[in-house]
Formats: sequence, C-alpha cells, structure tokens
Amino acid sequence: MTTTSRLRALRPGDLIAVAAPAGPVDQERLSRGVAELERLGFAVRVAEGVQDRTGFTAGPAQARLAQLHGLVADPEVRAIVCARGGAGVLHLLPSLDLALLRARPKLVVGYSDVTALHLVLSRLGIPGLHGPMVARELADGEAAYDRASLWHALTGEGEPWTSGPELQPLRDGTAEGELRGGCLSLLAACAGTPWSLQTAGERVVLFVEDVGEPPYRLDRMLRQLRHAGALAGVCGVVFGELRGCRPGPEAQYRLEDVLLEALAGLELPIAVGLPSGHVSTPNVTLPLGARVRLACGGGAAQLQVCEAVVE
Repeated sequence: MTTTSRLRALRPGDLIAVAAPAGPVDQERLSRGVAELERLGFAVRVAEGVQDRTGFTAGPAQARLAQLHGLVADPEVRAIVCARGGAGVLHLLPSLDLALLRARPKLVVGYSDVTALHLVLSRLGIPGLHGPMVARELADGEAAYDRASLWHALTGEGEPWTSGPELQPLRDGTAEGELRGGCLSLLAACAGTPWSLQTAGERVVLFVEDVGEPPYRLDRMLRQLRHAGALAGVCGVVFGELRGCRPGPEAQYRLEDVLLEALAGLELPIAVGLPSGHVSTPNVTLPLGARVRLACGGGAAQLQVCEAVVE
C-alpha cells in the first residue's frame, strides 16, 4: 500500500517552472499562460527546450527527459506546470530517475498525456494535480479554469473543492478514499506496464475523463482496466464531462448505459459530469492523492475534497 505524502505549500513569489514533456507548444499561448501564473503571484521560469518540435512532440525524448529531470533537481523550483498534453510522456517513463523523484518530490500540474506521469508519481507516494495547463486553460484566463481549486491545491489556502449540480449520479452509494485517475486512454495505455494504475489493498475513488472517444472505446478501455485488476481497490467512480463521447442521435442507447454496463457487478457509487480535464467549462484542479468523499443519492451527487496535498 502506497501512502501519499504532503508537499510544502507554495507561497507568493515561489518559482513555478513550465515543462513540455508531451506535445509541441504554441508560443503565443505559452506567453499568455505564463502571464496568468505571474498574475497569480508566482515567479515563472520556462524551461529550455519547451518550444522545440520533433514530430508530434516538443523535442526529442532524451531532451524532454533531461528537461524534466533538471526541473525536479532544481531546489528553487517549487512546482512544475505542464505547457500542454498531446502525446509523448510515455516515451519518458522507462528512463525516469525514480530516486530523483523520491528525493525531490514536487507538484506536477497537468492532465491528458500527463496522466502517465501522475501514475508514476502515485506509485512513489507523491501527489499530483489534475488541472489546467499553461498553453491551454491558463492562456485563456479565469474564464477557462477554476482559480479557487487551483489556488487551494497549490497553497492550501481557502476551502477544498466541492462539486456542484453539474455532477450527476449514475448509481447510489457513498465512498471515501484516496483520489486517483485521470485520462482514461492513458490509464488504459499503461495497463500491464510498470506504471499501471494500482488500487489493490486500498480504498480509492477513481476519477476518469477523456474527450472525443466513442462509447464503444470507453467501454473497451474500462473493461481493460477491470481485466487488468486496476479497479481492485476502487470504492467509487467519478467520470468527467466526457466531452464529445456521447453516441449519435441514431443510437439506441445512452452514454450512461454504456458506463454502467462496463462497471456492472461492482457495488459502488458512480457519478458523471465532473469538470476537470478535457472540459467545456472552467477546468477544476483535482488533488490526486488527497482523501475525497463521493456521495450519490436522492437524485444528486457530490464529490468533496477532504484535505489538501500541501502543508
């Protein structure tokens, strides 16, 4: 069983580094996102090589790996916010310096392809933040991300995030446990690897989100996780908005039916609609590794973050 440690809370003026472990980055959006982090009161350093391009990634794998290792090793860097997702993080995992990550644990903020990195950190007992990225939501300002949840996740200040009416119940019940998960396609891609989602022997509330995946692929990936034993310790499941994942108007089934069938036989609460990751509403920051409580019943659902991952 992995115990997640709390990290030092960020303070105004602390240095946040911007990394590009995945896809190539748009310069104009990068600049706007950096300005937004500075507006929040942090010093910002864009790592060398962030604007490189090699195929569908932000530079060669070895360069991206060295960039990440350098930011982790730097004692001045208090947190790392990814520039964007895309693809390419899986290239880095076999060569990650796990001893370095353990010795200098830092918050990593991101979603999509960054889920693969969050899985590695989770295995080391290091929390991660499933939240807005520099050249994505942060570039569009507070209309695109939830400032309060990001601020609490980084600094511990304010109230922990609690979901609103956008979260809808699919199966009633209550569950309390450690929050894990992320982008479903990455969770499935890591099944059977040394970085796969692990929940056996624990109580885990699983958060799952994705974008543009047809229902049959969601079904396939959820069943892949089940068959791989990745849901062994899951006591509740919360789906994201699942933007662009609903069946066409000619379909004789609903997305909700597909999700329930894929998880049939698991006696646990299930909800859908949490606005974190690939969403059309302000992107909420979820502290992976924090204790959360999911309650579904009476036609309503609520996910409550019970603690900060910083102190």
